[in-house]
Amino acid sequence: MSSVEIYKEAVVSTLVQLMEVYTPPGEERRLERTWYRVCGDLGYRDVWRDEVGNYFAAVGRGGRTVMLVSHVDTVPGELRVKVSEGRISGRGAVDAKGPLSAMLLAGGYLSDKLKNVRLIVAGLVDEEGMGSGAKKLVEEGVKADSIIIGEPTGTVGIAVSYRGSVSVKVHARAQGGHASAPYIAESALTKILKLWNLVEHEFGGERYEEITSALTTLHAGDWISRIPEKAEGTLNIRFPHPYTSKEIISKLEQFVKASDCEMEVIDITEPVVTSVGNAAARGLQRAMLRLGLKPKIVKKTGTSDMNTLVAVTPNIVACGPGDSTLAHTAMEAVEIKDIITAAKIYTEFAREIDSA
Repeated sequence: MSSVEIYKEAVVSTLVQLMEVYTPPGEERRLERTWYRVCGDLGYRDVWRDEVGNYFAAVGRGGRTVMLVSHVDTVPGELRVKVSEGRISGRGAVDAKGPLSAMLLAGGYLSDKLKNVRLIVAGLVDEEGMGSGAKKLVEEGVKADSIIIGEPTGTVGIAVSYRGSVSVKVHARAQGGHASAPYIAESALTKILKLWNLVEHEFGGERYEEITSALTTLHAGDWISRIPEKAEGTLNIRFPHPYTSKEIISKLEQFVKASDCEMEVIDITEPVVTSVGNAAARGLQRAMLRLGLKPKIVKKTGTSDMNTLVAVTPNIVACGPGDSTLAHTAMEAVEIKDIITAAKIYTEFAREIDSA
C-alpha cells in the first residue's frame, strides 16, 4: 500500500479554482493567472505557457521525461460550480479539469522527490475544438518517454484506443416557396434531411466497433409559412480502427452529391490503437495493483489528444477519474475520492520510473 498523501482540501481548492474559470475553446487565456497561482500553491517552480496557449508545470530532473497531459478547455455551456456530499460538479469536472487537477496534485506531491525523471504536467488548449494544442507539440517535436492522457476512464480504466472522427459542415440551396404548396416548392432543409437519412442509414452503429454518426447542428428557415431557401448543418462521424477518414469522406461525398448539397470538411482525426503491453500501460497497471486497485483495459468511443500525441511516443494511454457518460452534459460531477485515487496512481507511476 502506498504512503502517498493527497488531501481533500487540496483537491477541492485545486479543482474548484480551475473550474471557476470558464474556458470554452478560444478562451483558454482566461485561465492564465489561475494556472500560475494554483501551480505556485502546489509547489511548482517551473511553470510556463507556450505560443498557442498550452499550459505547463514541471518538477524533477533527469534524462527521462514523463508527461501527464490533459486539457484546459471545455465544451461551451457554463455551469455553476458546487461542492456537495463528496462531489464537485460543474463544467469540466469530468472533461477534463478533474483529471488535470489530479495530475497537478501528483506533480506537486513529487516536486522534491524525483531524481531521475522530469515530470511535465500539461494543460492543452482546443481539445474540444480542432486539437491545435496537441498538434503544436507534435509540430515542435516534443520528446517524452511515456505519456498519460488525463481523460475520464472511471479512475482504474486504462484506455489503449480511441476512435477517429470526421466533422463536416453541409450546405444546401433551393428555390423555396410558400408552405401552402410544398408540392411545387423546393426546400433546402429537405435536402439536408435527405443527406442525413443517407448518412444515418450507412453509419448508424451503436457500439465501439461500428461507425456512428450524429447530426450536431441544423439551421434553416426564417418564417413559419416560407419553405427554406438555404440550410446548413454539421455532421460528426466516429470510426474505429481499421477504418480511415479517407473511406468516410469518400462515402460522404457520394451522399452529398445524391442530396444536391455541398460539404466542407472541418476536422479529421484518425483512430488510435496502442499496445496493452506498452510501458505506460504496464506501469499504470503496476501502480494500481500496489494501491490495492484492479486495473481494467478499456476502449473509448470518442477521440482525445491521444490520437495526436501517439506520434510522440507509442508508450501512451489515457487514464483518469470521472464517469465519461457525464461529459458534455449538464450533470458533470466527479467524486473527490476519485481525484485523490487518480493522483495517487499518477504518483506511483512516476515514482516507479524514477527508481528504475
